[in-house]
Amino acid sequence: MSKGIVLLSLLYFLLVVLALALVIRTTLPARLKTVLILAFVGMAVVTHHAWERLAGWPTRQPLPDRFLYHAASVREPNAATGDPGLIHIWATELTPEGPAPEPRGYELPYQPEDHKQIQDARERQRQQGLPQIGRKASGTRNKSNLVSDAKRSAGSANFTLADLPDPALPEK
Repeated sequence: MSKGIVLLSLLYFLLVVLALALVIRTTLPARLKTVLILAFVGMAVVTHHAWERLAGWPTRQPLPDRFLYHAASVREPNAATGDPGLIHIWATELTPEGPAPEPRGYELPYQPEDHKQIQDARERQRQQGLPQIGRKASGTRNKSNLVSDAKRSAGSANFTLADLPDPALPEK
């Protein structure tokens, strides 16, 4: 964990302790004290979710429709431990205006078809040095890519990876 997040957490904790001491020691009405306590709890939840992006943790949001594939990490399922497996993809979203300014990490449930796509893309990158472009599969329109095994359609990948086409050059 980075020192910045630890420091922010400590400062936030001290702020909450100070506010809680003020709420307990003052003669404010009980309703106002309750509202203040609920506000601090709400702030804690909101800041926790905001720190996820600051820390660089992968998102569970769906993959973009089009993306430039950079790398992936695959953890295969393990029946002995009950681990369902996981795939992390590092990608840059491609929009009609151009690529996003920064790449993003995405977390997906393990699927053998996705694992095969990643292995093939790694092989093409290593042997031919070709950048890979990805497209989200048409059947994955869920709010989150982390869907249960029962809801996943067998034999279909969440995305496809292919070689980045050569740019079209203007005529002379």
